[in-house]
Amino acid sequence: MQIKKFEAPTIQEALDSIKRELGPEAIILQTKRHRKGFGLLNGSSVEVTAAISDRSIQKKTYVEKKLQSAGKDVLHSMSASRQADVLDQAVERLSQRKTSSASIAPEQKRYIDIDPSDVPSTNYASPKLKGGSVTVEEEVKYLKRMIEELKMAQADSHSQASTQITTQILGTPALMDAFESLILAGMDRRFALGLVKKTAFELGPEDSADPEMVLDQVTFELMSATEVMSPLANLTPGSRGEDGPLCIALVGPTGVGKTTTLAKIASQAILNRSLRVGLINLDAYKVAAVDQLGTYAKILNVPFRSASTGAELKSAIDDFKTLDLVLIDTTGRSQRDVQSLKEMNQLLRSIEVSVQAHLVVSATTRDTELYDTANRFAVFKPQALIVSKLDEASIFGSIHNMSQRAKLPLSYFTTGQRVPEDLEEATRDRVAALIMDL
Repeated sequence: MQIKKFEAPTIQEALDSIKRELGPEAIILQTKRHRKGFGLLNGSSVEVTAAISDRSIQKKTYVEKKLQSAGKDVLHSMSASRQADVLDQAVERLSQRKTSSASIAPEQKRYIDIDPSDVPSTNYASPKLKGGSVTVEEEVKYLKRMIEELKMAQADSHSQASTQITTQILGTPALMDAFESLILAGMDRRFALGLVKKTAFELGPEDSADPEMVLDQVTFELMSATEVMSPLANLTPGSRGEDGPLCIALVGPTGVGKTTTLAKIASQAILNRSLRVGLINLDAYKVAAVDQLGTYAKILNVPFRSASTGAELKSAIDDFKTLDLVLIDTTGRSQRDVQSLKEMNQLLRSIEVSVQAHLVVSATTRDTELYDTANRFAVFKPQALIVSKLDEASIFGSIHNMSQRAKLPLSYFTTGQRVPEDLEEATRDRVAALIMDL
């Protein structure tokens, strides 16, 4: 595999360079915005790291060697999906030839010589094999490629139209740069556009041309749009009185770090607020879950209970009624396991005490899965969002996306495995610093 960094004034120019040099099958590994210039560029720029397999670059290089200069221009002017299709068709055509010429590499398909006149136009005639016969497998493969190309063409059309509309709406290069920066940070397009449009409205036409003023205003708008909450803000030793302890349950999918996060919250509550804390485990499915939380309880010198039924949970809460804070660790389940989520919710609601649910998600999870998680775990009616594993993420726009989509305030961030150091209360400043790379 070959990995290379590309730099250009805009993301589109960088992508064009990647397509031209590495080919249509290149994979984008990372994007980075340089606001004050980089390398030989004087203004702001975008740095994109891309990778390509040795076989893919070998295929591209071999085919281009057989093309005249005009043919290369034609090939490079195509969309990435169309380029890939052209190269794949060349591979298929050569594989049909019964020839003894040397192959490019062992056990790889060989490529047919093509010139500009051989570059196929966009048509969907069925493939013809030698002798006029077509196998079912070949026909299905061709139809799949045809459908995929139609989808890509439609997406490219929508993307170009959307880009033109966005440019017309934003108006100035400074606003466009701010919009691109938010997109590169992983922010959902509609949220990014909303922030930049509000920035343009607040600054007016003249100040919207100033990059520094735009950056400052976008940061301010992002902070204004971010909602946070501090669940322990008003909790002091003995303040709950006859109301009993504040009960917080951490819910979320498997592998997001709920147990470790719970231990961090307990540690900070004890060390920073001198609160009396109790721990309850409902995670009877995960191997050694009881032992893990029980070990944390011993280290922190706090009471610990394990419960698997409503009666056991009620009994544990009753045992902890003189405490200030009770933290409940729940079973980690896939958001797709709807029945288990309902059962867990029924268990938490079976007791008379009100339990706050905080949804824990990982910053490394894709937006699609994050949105699905928010929808599935809505059964718990969570009151806040905890984002874990910030130390493992490279872009942070998903934090804003998730909070806005789920309409939940942010309560905590986790930044590592250390207990209790790697836990911080979510703040607007921190969210802006992460997304804007300040």
